[in-house]
Amino acid sequence: MPDGTVRLAVTVLAIAVLLALGVLSLPDGSDRSAQSGALAAAEAEAPEPRLGAEDLTPEAPEAPTRRAGRDRPAAARIPPASGDAASSEEVPQRILEENDRLRRDLEDLKKLEQERARVARLLTRAGAGYDGPLRLGPSGMAWPVNGSVVSPFGQRWGRLHAGIDIAASTGTVIRAAADGKVVIAAPTGGYGNYVCIQHTARLSSCYAHLSQYLTNAGTIIRQGQPLGLVGCTGHCFGPHLHFETWVDGTPVDPVGYL
Repeated sequence: MPDGTVRLAVTVLAIAVLLALGVLSLPDGSDRSAQSGALAAAEAEAPEPRLGAEDLTPEAPEAPTRRAGRDRPAAARIPPASGDAASSEEVPQRILEENDRLRRDLEDLKKLEQERARVARLLTRAGAGYDGPLRLGPSGMAWPVNGSVVSPFGQRWGRLHAGIDIAASTGTVIRAAADGKVVIAAPTGGYGNYVCIQHTARLSSCYAHLSQYLTNAGTIIRQGQPLGLVGCTGHCFGPHLHFETWVDGTPVDPVGYL
């Protein structure tokens, strides 16, 4: 074998040994292939990225609708609709004002309820017992109350019963028998609360045992107008109206006028 062939064979053998031992490196093209293979292997080992807030890196900016505090969604901060002049701060104020108004109305109703009982009592005393239209006698004089005569005019145990007693319940309205001027409206001995009306220069009518006055002395009163309420004041054994008629200063039987 020629010397040149021997040297070539030795050189090739030496290169093969060095390559086997890793002393020599491959050319640039082989390096790039090896690097690409290594990168591919590394990428294969890396986990596939998934969507979700837990995969965001600390450096990634948070979504614009989520703040760090996460106290309230951005949608809740929508401004008032156009045309609504009130802001979100004024709405609660309107509600408070409405509540105040309702509370005031409730207090007014409570106060009215408290007064109704007293008003009912006053109405009962002042005319809730109104007993219908006037009854006019043949003389044109009106019955002061509608009721039956329970005690007539005349002598009683040697003394004059100077009027008639007409049955009526306490609180019944007593009405003027005719037009005239109130000349007495005051407590008068056994008559109790007493009212007398001067109708003419000669004729008067009087009303005894009233529970309450509805007129005053000196008042000009018309037929049928309330003058008091039935009661049992003075010398009395039960509620009724003691009614008298006087002519020329002397009591006469009222039945002739009724």
